[in-house]
This record gives sequence, structure tokens and C-alpha cells, in this order.
Amino acid sequence: MDIILQSFYIFFAFCLALYYTQKRPKNFPPGPQWVPIIGNSIQLRREARKLKGTHNVYQKWSKELNSPDVIGFRLGKQLVVVGLSVKAVKDIHMRSVFEGRPRNFFMKLRAFNTLAGITSAEGELWREHRSFAMKRLRSVGFGGDPMQEMMEKELLEFKAIIDKKMEEVGSVWPGEFLQKAVMNVLWTFVAGSEDKDILSDKMFHLLSLRLKAFDLSGGLLSDFPWLRFIAPEFSGYNVMVRFNEEIRSFLVRIIDDHHRNYSEDKANDDLIYAFIHEMKKQINEKETSTFTDTQLMIVILDLFIAGASSTSLTFNISLMTLVLRQDIQEQIHGEIQRAQEGFLKIAQHKDFPITEAYLLEVARFYNIAPIGGPRRALEDTDLCGFTIPKDTTVLIGLQSVHMDEKLWGDPEVFRPSRFLDESGKKLCNTENVIQFGEGRRQCLGFSLAKAFIFTFFTDIVRNYTLSLANGEKLPSQELDCGIMKRIEPYKVVFSKRK
Repeated sequence: MDIILQSFYIFFAFCLALYYTQKRPKNFPPGPQWVPIIGNSIQLRREARKLKGTHNVYQKWSKELNSPDVIGFRLGKQLVVVGLSVKAVKDIHMRSVFEGRPRNFFMKLRAFNTLAGITSAEGELWREHRSFAMKRLRSVGFGGDPMQEMMEKELLEFKAIIDKKMEEVGSVWPGEFLQKAVMNVLWTFVAGSEDKDILSDKMFHLLSLRLKAFDLSGGLLSDFPWLRFIAPEFSGYNVMVRFNEEIRSFLVRIIDDHHRNYSEDKANDDLIYAFIHEMKKQINEKETSTFTDTQLMIVILDLFIAGASSTSLTFNISLMTLVLRQDIQEQIHGEIQRAQEGFLKIAQHKDFPITEAYLLEVARFYNIAPIGGPRRALEDTDLCGFTIPKDTTVLIGLQSVHMDEKLWGDPEVFRPSRFLDESGKKLCNTENVIQFGEGRRQCLGFSLAKAFIFTFFTDIVRNYTLSLANGEKLPSQELDCGIMKRIEPYKVVFSKRK
């Protein structure tokens, strides 16, 4: 009799669980009907393969359900909403209720099975360490003249590589060495090292695989963490483990070297020394401290991921598009060549409206990070009239804003002039290009990204004409998707201007 009763209770609990995973919360945003336990996960991944990205699925669902602002669905056991209109996107960016981070398997795995660092953290831990990192980076010159000097040094080396490749083979694939140029600048501020071989090609390769294997919701691995036991390669788990092992061994060595060589007079030399200084200070002043070697390791990882891919990819795409649009290339060159000799700085960007309009259009048109986030609702709240339950994962549909016909008229057309006034000398309509996020969760590396792209781009256009290598097909403007979009290799002829 006891066995029968226990079986009944188990069956009842199972049915109850099915009911609650099937039930849609009251006034939850419109979305496709989900199935128990699985939710919409399989449906989303299947449609994403057909439509080349989850962001395209979200836009499709939005149109089918006539819900332009926000949609809602379930992935595994997790409720998810996606803000798609400019109003929804700006609300998510700016409201503190959406400053949380999901506490799912993927977010923990990316941070060495913790929710530490800056990107994965929230609350007081996030506020303390974001403030510390930004303040200390600025104190060693990040965002100022020292960063500009380092970029100019990297730019000279970048051009030397271009010239050498042109002499040897007659064409160049710039994506081959761009990422390292960005990281050399960032790494000098973080670790003070100018060793150009310290960042291994293997690590960059693993980072590329990581970006390809996941999307901003974490992919299947986040929906069904048990997949790591039965399909570790297919789910992307092995890629994350290999990346974590490689980066951990690298960072442990660098941090240990800093501990051995630390002295108080080095506290302002780089971010790691500054962190160790704060660590030692808090040991003497507090019973507990969040300044630990593990936290330091994940803060560095956050900066590494923030700076390594998006900046180099945006610059790479801006060069590729010049090849496709020779008319625009000559307009930009005409504007830049009138400037004084020497490298241009980001502080001068308003003096070059055609160039700035072009870079804005690159950001808008290509949407290299089509989905921003992810966030977590810290309490029950609302978004565009819908109820968002506490702990709901919130994604940010940046591409849907950048491709909104109501905002842009002809979003499918690459047209930099949309950002110029009638005189062609002043920028306009820039407020809805959301390249680095907004609010307190804005991208950590945005100052480096903007400065790097502007300085490198203007100098390359001033000194070279870019054209397609003989026999090469035109590069595709259709980019592959993952966490970020990816560009197919293309070969360019860099001809020195006289």
C-alpha cells in the first residue's frame, strides 16, 4: 500500500511540474506555445539554423505575433523575454531592475564555475569591481594619451605587416593579425607586458570557437546542462573547457609573476599590480574581501573577451566594405587627406563627419552583436505593458532596432549619408545606434574600441587604396552568427597612395 501511495505522490508531483512548466505567466509577453520541460528550446535552435541566427527567429516571431516591442518564451525551465523595439531596448539598458545577470550553467561555466568577475557578477560585487577596474585602468592611461601612443605603435607594426605581405604574396587577409593588435594594447594596461608572443594563437583560436558555439542565451548547453555528459563536443562544453584550461593556466602564471615581483611602488604600473595592492590593503582592513586571485583572473578574462573580438571584427568589416564601395572610400580619403599630418585621435572624430558617418553605418548595418545582454530581472516588473516575473532572462534585440524601417526608412541599404545633415558637415540621427550598449552595463572596452577603430581606420585610408585581389570573389556582406557575427576571410590589395 505504501508503494502505491508513494507512486501516486511521485506521479502527482510529475503532473504538477508539467502543468507549471506548461503554464504561461499572467500578462507575459506574446510568444510561441511551449512544451513541458523542453519549452521552446528545440524549436528555437531548429528555426535558427534555417534563418541563420536566433536574432532572426526573434524578429520572425515578433512579426507573426504582431508584438513589435517584446516577445516571451521558455528555454528549458527558464523564462526568457527579448526586447525588440527601441523603447524596450533603451528601458532594459537604463533601468536598474534589469541589471542582474542570469544564474544559468553557461554564465557560471564562462567564469570558471562561479558568478564572479564583472560581466557575470551583479549587485555589490559587480558595482565594486567595475568601479575599481575602470578607475585603475584610467589611472594607468587607459582612454588617454598613453593608450593613444600604444595604439600608434601597434598601427606602425600593423602597416609593416601589410607592407611585408604585399611584397611577398601581393594581397592580405587583415583578419589574420588584427585581433592580436587590439589585445596587445589592452594587455599592456592589464599586465604591463609588451611581449608580443605572450598571447598564444591557440587561445585566439579557442576564443573564435567559443564565439561560434554559443548564442547570448547560452545555447543548448544552458538550456540542458546535462548535455555535457552525453554530447560534450556537440553542446560546446568541450570548447568551453579547453578555453578555460588554456586561459586559466596562462593567467595563473601571469598573476603569480606579479605576486612575486610586487612592491608598493608598482601599484600604479598596471591593473594586476593595482588589484594586488588593493587585495593586501583589504586583508589588513576587512574580515572578508572580494579581492582574490580568482576574482582577478575572471576580471582579466572579462576584459579579454570584451576587447578581443568586437573591436577587431568591426575594423575588419569596415575595411571589407571599403573594397565593396570604392566611391565611399574616395570620399573618406578626400576628407582625411585635408587633415594635418600624423595620426588622428578619437577626440577629433567630429571634425571628420563623413568618416564618422561611415563607421556608424558599419555598426548599424552589420550588427556584429545582434543580441545584447543577457540580463536578469531582479524583481517582478513590467516592460512595454507586459509583466516580467523575477529571475526572467532578458535579451536585447539590437539588430531589430538597427533594422527597424520606422527608424531608418531603408535599413537594408548601406547608406552612411543617413547620419549627415543636409550640409553633409554635421552628424545627425545617431541616438539609435547602440553599438556598445548603454547605462551602467555598457561594454567595458568601449573607449578602447572607439579609439582603436578611428585611429587605425583613418590612417589606413589616408595611406592606402584598398581593392579586391585578382581572382578573388567579392566578400559577402552576409555574416555567420554565434555570440558575435563572423566574417569570411577575403584577400585585399593595399596599394600605397602617393
